[in-house]
Amino acid sequence: MKNLRLIMLLLSVLFSQAAMAYGSNEERIDRFIELLNSGDYAAQEEMLNRLQWSGLSDPALFDVVQGHLLTHYQDDSAAPDLTSLLSYQVRALGFSGNERYRQTITEVSQNAASSKLRKYARKALSDLSKFSQWLSLLPPAVTPAEGQSIESATYLAMLNVENTFVQRLAARAIFHEHISAPLLLNRAEAIIRSHYMNPDLDAETQDTIAWLCKDIGQSGRTEYLTFLAEVADKTPSRKIAKYAGKYTD
Repeated sequence: MKNLRLIMLLLSVLFSQAAMAYGSNEERIDRFIELLNSGDYAAQEEMLNRLQWSGLSDPALFDVVQGHLLTHYQDDSAAPDLTSLLSYQVRALGFSGNERYRQTITEVSQNAASSKLRKYARKALSDLSKFSQWLSLLPPAVTPAEGQSIESATYLAMLNVENTFVQRLAARAIFHEHISAPLLLNRAEAIIRSHYMNPDLDAETQDTIAWLCKDIGQSGRTEYLTFLAEVADKTPSRKIAKYAGKYTD
């Protein structure tokens, strides 16, 4: 029975990866809008949370999020599951980095019926400028190579940006979406190599390198595990050593 559950879990991960692999941002947006118009709150929340590393700011998507939020944010009898969904929606508007949503987020932060929703709207206001800045660092258009998904192409572009915040978002995306594309893992390894022996890394950079260690470690590839053993043994950062060592025990 235990083996059957493990097989089902692995299959669910594989199907999840296939469902998230798109050839263009237009395809992604169409799928996301379809999901937003469904009644599956859990799937919507998962998707809205992942927008933080999507590289998307297109009003074609975020106007739909905004419309639903404005319809319900003052509903003082909203069920807890709806309030939770609205919280994810307002955070997503912050992830867009698009100033056109500042007025809506501000309105929700001040006048939403739920204190929880007002709290997350304040977080979204804080996110908005930060995400606007990092989105401006990405290429105007990300074009996947042949056989590459738009997600992988976007995360590679993010890893190639010399900005710790952007690289950490990409690292989290690769880990949570169980991506094992060689181009991404090779780039992750290169970034780790360029930092792990530095004794003066700030906390944010250490966190980013730790996430990248998780990315290459979960692939299970021998060459990466050998490298992580070296990282765990030699890095002066206890945090990096901790996460590199998890894959070499």
